[in-house]
Amino acid sequence: MAEETSFNQHKDYTNICGSAFQPFVKDQIEARKRLVNRDARSSETLQWLNNKTAWMRVSSGVDVDQDNPNFIGLKGNLLSKKYILQSGLVDHTKSASDYKLRSGIGPDNAYGIGGNEFGFSPMPGITGISLKTGGKLGTLREATIDFVCYNKGQLDIMDALYMKLGMNVLVEWGHIPFIDNRGMLQKVPQPIPFYDMKTKEDLMKSIQKKRVSHSGNFDAMWGVIKNWSFSLEENGMFKCQISLVGAGDVLESLKINQSGLSKSPGSQSEIEDSPYPVVTDQNLSILNRALYEIFIKDTLTASYGEGWAANNYDFSDSYKGVITNYLYKLSGFDIDSTTTDPEYFSPTAPLIQRGFHYSLISGLNTALGNGGNDIDIPKINPQKFFSRYILPYEINGERAGRGITEKDKGANQVYITLGHLLMLVMATGGLFDKSENSKDPYIYIDVNPDTNLCYTFPGHISLDPTICLIGSQKLPFNITSPMFNSIGHAFPFVYPEQPSMGRFMYTLLNVQYIAGVLKNNSKNSPKGDVYFVDFIQEILSGISKATGGYNEFRIVPDDDTRCVRIFDDKRVTTPLKGSDISPYTVIPVLGKDSLAYGFTYTSRIPPNAATMIVISSQVEPTGANLPDDALAFSKLRQGLTNRLSSIRVDSTDNGNNNSVQTADERASAQIEDDSRFIELKDLIKGIYNGIGGDVTKTEIEEAEEANTRNETSKIDRTSNSNK
Repeated sequence: MAEETSFNQHKDYTNICGSAFQPFVKDQIEARKRLVNRDARSSETLQWLNNKTAWMRVSSGVDVDQDNPNFIGLKGNLLSKKYILQSGLVDHTKSASDYKLRSGIGPDNAYGIGGNEFGFSPMPGITGISLKTGGKLGTLREATIDFVCYNKGQLDIMDALYMKLGMNVLVEWGHIPFIDNRGMLQKVPQPIPFYDMKTKEDLMKSIQKKRVSHSGNFDAMWGVIKNWSFSLEENGMFKCQISLVGAGDVLESLKINQSGLSKSPGSQSEIEDSPYPVVTDQNLSILNRALYEIFIKDTLTASYGEGWAANNYDFSDSYKGVITNYLYKLSGFDIDSTTTDPEYFSPTAPLIQRGFHYSLISGLNTALGNGGNDIDIPKINPQKFFSRYILPYEINGERAGRGITEKDKGANQVYITLGHLLMLVMATGGLFDKSENSKDPYIYIDVNPDTNLCYTFPGHISLDPTICLIGSQKLPFNITSPMFNSIGHAFPFVYPEQPSMGRFMYTLLNVQYIAGVLKNNSKNSPKGDVYFVDFIQEILSGISKATGGYNEFRIVPDDDTRCVRIFDDKRVTTPLKGSDISPYTVIPVLGKDSLAYGFTYTSRIPPNAATMIVISSQVEPTGANLPDDALAFSKLRQGLTNRLSSIRVDSTDNGNNNSVQTADERASAQIEDDSRFIELKDLIKGIYNGIGGDVTKTEIEEAEEANTRNETSKIDRTSNSNK
């Protein structure tokens, strides 16, 4: 088995907020600070300080079909290469390195394009570009481009290239001149060889390399035309405007319940009688069908004996055949059933081997893509990532492991990892770019378990096995459980080098719960559609709820890589372990080395936070039962009080505290607290001794005894086999 990659090596490539700038960005900031801090400034420094401006270029991704009668002799990408938008038009048809800004008079020059019915007209050109970022992390981009045409012929050309909804456009921009990270003045920016790109992945890697080679003074956006407009002015000129959005905007309307199969392995009566949506809805979509086959495969009639067995995870060849059948679209997904190395994917591309990590898509993990060093992103361990977990489990009084008939409807609980589910969603409900030889996802989902991290703590467990299970550090109340230990071994949630971090892609999701979320989302839509964002966010919310609400997961689309990432918004004060050198870059706002033109600090508190702020403004010294956010607000006023309203309480406060309670009241409160702890302890014992939901103390004791017998029997068998 391959050696596990050190956490410190790739910690800045995780989903944890607060990671450092990429090396090339940090180096550029430092280079600028050194330059502006000089007492004696060279002519080049003065030129950079006083004469730098912006440049921009817009290239169309439209190809003209051979049977299109409107553009004779300009088939394929020739029309696009001939009419690249800048301040005028650039002709790129001569050679791969030749970008010629048009000049002179004639039908192919600066004056005369589109005809001269009303005299020689100037060539079209950009008059303005507006770029903005959105989303919580600024990862979504939107661009608005204004340009002009001077006659109907020019408008027809621009309409074909830049005003067709859903077509792609490349926008490039940057500084000129600019200072590179060596402190040298550069005057000639180099555009992307756009027309040499064969795939969108090649384009994204090329964009990232240009960012590094231009020391951060270059950027680009590969967008989709969302809206367009034009108006005819009094002088016969056409004012045109187009709006572009990145791939992240597609997520809002992406439906994942693609048409399913009509074949049903069971009788109609069995399906109608089944209480499980994973069975009843098997033919509603391809994703439903995949979940059903994972659930049904050799589980309903399986016999596991008394108590709980430690080897209830399945990575058999027959099971791998099931998942391969649904995941094959993802880079030709396959797991070699003959190899003994569980980390080995036989013909599978490196991208899927590393869980579609966002940095691999743009080349950000390479020295050419980050301006630093190559970063080895860890591989997925297929045996841990794709195994299903089967528990002969009783939940809510339903005895498990017997089938789906009316007489006895109990069924085993089957679990798959969150990362496995997201891959299934990508494969069965995503969009794909189809080429002659392959199908590549239009939008990726980063599912690498070693870089998708959340915050955790000892005793961080699931209290609802109908939703999920996690193999965290330990159970509360010093409870021991062979089942819990095995989950942690088979699906290692806790990061060994960083115990406060959890690999939440190893969260075990109940297949029945997944099918139930699909059903609920389908009911909420008039047409029965299930939307990607709504579905995944409900799954993530369910995980958070089942594990105590400690984590705050959210979806973050990244336009630079067309990759969906999941972040944990939980804030902690303990920094990630790593180098003693601070990873953070200081951008001064005052002083000789300041790069800031202005600085504004404003508070904008949403209305729903107003009550929290009022209450937290004066908390009782003994402490109030307030959420973390409220206490964070109070920290801003630490050491200060309101002179005329020193202490505030809510309407539920009875005015009593421990100092005025009677002994009987304190004893009664203690008994109530103790009973709640006992109830919680019994619930946890029931869950992690393979009993499940509604249990009694006797059932818990019987299950613990059965588990002890099973573990003793396994030890005896192992001992005998070693003699």
